[in-house]
Amino acid sequence: MWLPGSPRTFPKTVNNKINFTAMPEPSSQVSRNLPNDLPAGSELLPVVFTEDRNQGQQLLHALPTEFHTFAVIAQSEMVVEGDRSKNPTRQIEFLTIPTANNQATEIQDLAVSWVDTTTTAKAPRQVLTLQGAQIYWNDKRVAILASPERLETLRAALIETCWFDAELAGLEHELAHAWSEMNEDMPLAFNFDEKSLPRRKELQRRYERVMSIRSRMLRMSPYVHCPYIYPPTLASQLAERYRERTRMLHRHEILDDQLEVFERVYETCGQRISDFVQSRTGHILEWIIIILLTLQMVIWGVEILTSLETATVVQ
Repeated sequence: MWLPGSPRTFPKTVNNKINFTAMPEPSSQVSRNLPNDLPAGSELLPVVFTEDRNQGQQLLHALPTEFHTFAVIAQSEMVVEGDRSKNPTRQIEFLTIPTANNQATEIQDLAVSWVDTTTTAKAPRQVLTLQGAQIYWNDKRVAILASPERLETLRAALIETCWFDAELAGLEHELAHAWSEMNEDMPLAFNFDEKSLPRRKELQRRYERVMSIRSRMLRMSPYVHCPYIYPPTLASQLAERYRERTRMLHRHEILDDQLEVFERVYETCGQRISDFVQSRTGHILEWIIIILLTLQMVIWGVEILTSLETATVVQ
């Protein structure tokens, strides 16, 4: 498992052998729409998280293998959507500003103003200071002020940590909108009859969605609950501070508790449906047996009457 602060590599197959190649360095030519009056060397990268990576896209960071997600530099033709269930791309802009440990107030104000452009009440601006580096961020923009040799390390750590935060927020949003559906389905966990049978497919889809959320949560768990790394690195400390500031650990635990309620309701609904279908199948078989026995009795009766009539005629 990759730990923050260590370089990430990805497999590349050559002649049926797997080699590990380091991630390519981003090109400064992709910077665009930079705020004015920034120091030389400042870079603005629109980073997109996607599962469908094309050969022409420049790879910045590969998330752990189980997520099948890549951070690439956004292209103008890429469409950013908000529905995670349809495998969309997610975009966050990263602004890196090379500065000394004691940053000038003017540069800080520029970074804050740039981040605040997309700041809302639901996504307030956060501030973090670590070993002379300053980070300002919300859910759409991240500004990093640090010495030039630290910028790449900080950006790589933040790319991955921001994705986990956004993924967790997406799960929270998805589950929050499912409470009304769960309340509607709750009576079916106690009683399921013939009138409820048309809703069987709908309940199945909702159960599959709950299990999908559970699966995504479990894949995130080792990274959200990642223990402190010793000896600490700048990247590992930044990831730890970010998780603490955004309360990712507590949010993950709360989401786990809420998900248990959904699982119990839909598992019980599934059991009620199974019992009803088996009971109905059993009743149908019982009626078939009764009808067959009745027909057999009728046939026997006819045969007996026929034999009696034949005996009477003979006499």
